[in-house]
Amino acid sequence: MEKLTECLITTVGKVVNVDTKKITVEVEEEDILNRLKINDMIVMEGNNADEKLIGIITKVTKKRIDGFEDDENLEDEISSVNLCNVTMVGTFFIKLGAKRKNIFKRAINTYPEINSDAYLAEGDALAIIMNSLDNESADTEEKLVIGKYASNSDVAAILDGNKFFQRHACIVGSTGSGKSFTVANILEKANKLPYTNIVVYDLHGEYTQLSYAEQIKITDENGGLHIPLWFFNYEEIHSLFIESSEGTSTNQRAAVIDYILRSKKQYIENNMSGISSEIVTADTPVPFSAHELKDYLEKEDLREDETGEVYKTGDNKGQPKTKKGQYNGKLTNLIMRLQTKMDDKKYGFVFDETDTQKDSYLKIFADRIIGADSGKKVKVIDLSEVPADMLPIVIGIVTRIIYDIQFWMSPETNQTRHPLAIVCDEAHIYMANDTSKMKAVEKKSLEIFEKISKEGRKYGVALVIVSQRPAELNTTIISQCNNIISLKITNDRDKSAVSAMLTDSLVGIVDTLPNLDVGECIAVGDAIKLPVKILLNKPQEEPISSTINFWDRWNDRKDTVFDIDNAIKNMIKQSRK
Repeated sequence: MEKLTECLITTVGKVVNVDTKKITVEVEEEDILNRLKINDMIVMEGNNADEKLIGIITKVTKKRIDGFEDDENLEDEISSVNLCNVTMVGTFFIKLGAKRKNIFKRAINTYPEINSDAYLAEGDALAIIMNSLDNESADTEEKLVIGKYASNSDVAAILDGNKFFQRHACIVGSTGSGKSFTVANILEKANKLPYTNIVVYDLHGEYTQLSYAEQIKITDENGGLHIPLWFFNYEEIHSLFIESSEGTSTNQRAAVIDYILRSKKQYIENNMSGISSEIVTADTPVPFSAHELKDYLEKEDLREDETGEVYKTGDNKGQPKTKKGQYNGKLTNLIMRLQTKMDDKKYGFVFDETDTQKDSYLKIFADRIIGADSGKKVKVIDLSEVPADMLPIVIGIVTRIIYDIQFWMSPETNQTRHPLAIVCDEAHIYMANDTSKMKAVEKKSLEIFEKISKEGRKYGVALVIVSQRPAELNTTIISQCNNIISLKITNDRDKSAVSAMLTDSLVGIVDTLPNLDVGECIAVGDAIKLPVKILLNKPQEEPISSTINFWDRWNDRKDTVFDIDNAIKNMIKQSRK
């Protein structure tokens, strides 16, 4: 391996200003100034011979010196000064031992001295620095390669797979910038490992054609995944068909919870020996029937209780006197709402109870989502046909079950939980920052993601958040994401949101985001040492996320579908099959 010092050929100039946020270098030659670009890497001398300070150019300036243009005696002198601002990003340590293993660290212990030389890292020098970044990656042949460095396309851009998932990640970018390609690229790389465990929330069916992934659709159709009502906690049940604003809502809630508790306790006593029914709460994942709940509510709505007296005269002589039961006439609206939901095919995945009324279904459900029985390690959960009002609830239920199962794993001594990652596509829809318009149940769903973002690492659960609107993402969750892959962003609010995720020394990078091309990104965080521009690899299997070319398709109608009759049938059936 060549020494870094021997490869530093191009001298940019000398350091003329040093502060904690940036270094200013005076560029000595005009042709060098013309070559400098934003995000070029600069190398400066450290305190020791085996230590080099690494920075990235954030600004290049040609500054006119006032007064020179008016002085005829100085017309042959230099009338301007050429400068570039450099943001410090870390320290490169040259190791000369037997293994000659170079190391790059984000720590900045010293700063360059005034008048010290600054060099442009290019060619072999850049390759040496970039190749050092992989030294601390996981000891495996399968690296998390996401592309090539824009400044040197011969060097692979490698993320540290451990740190990328351990410390959560966020992938952001405007529509059409390449987010889905980035996700598919990461999924492909992860799928090459023998024991990967990744769950993908797919809201628009973009990843349904990936051959290496287990395709799981939440629907009541054959082969679809059902989420029975007994998976719901009480808040989620309440939001589904109990209206809080009604005057009788207190009686409705009481009647529902009364049935649920009695039904769950009875199920445990009849079917689950060794478990006490005394532990049951409305949230305990034990089966009960939504259809039997409706029957119970109908009876309670008509129930009359005997008073203990009898009629002494009249047509009813000798018959017991009755009075209205506790819920008599107070549950009619509740029953109608529940019946409406049960009759709506969109909610069939909840109310079709054909195979979901045994406690063993919870294991079947978990095995499909996070198990290895299918032989496929990436599970894509297709949520494209879940009603919009149910989407946050369904995602919250699935996430809660995944996390709870992982939490209640009991590793033996010297063991750890087998880790899993959840890829949250279009996360701004169910991880919104503005909670003022959220229903109580949506806030509950949000809380599970907040909990995972704070504590998931301890229990082997990682989040990979994907969004085109980072400004709308929940700040509590985003603050826990220590890795950011940002593609092109033009919206000022979104740029500000990305800026808030970065350390003070790196906020200048945000200004380059609008200039990124499709398939280019800036990666920042624990998983990658240098925040530099990366040319992303295209995945072998592309997601179904191509932007439709309106003008071209209006011109040639190539490969398009326009069948109103079939669309209306699908709308009525609530299915595309």
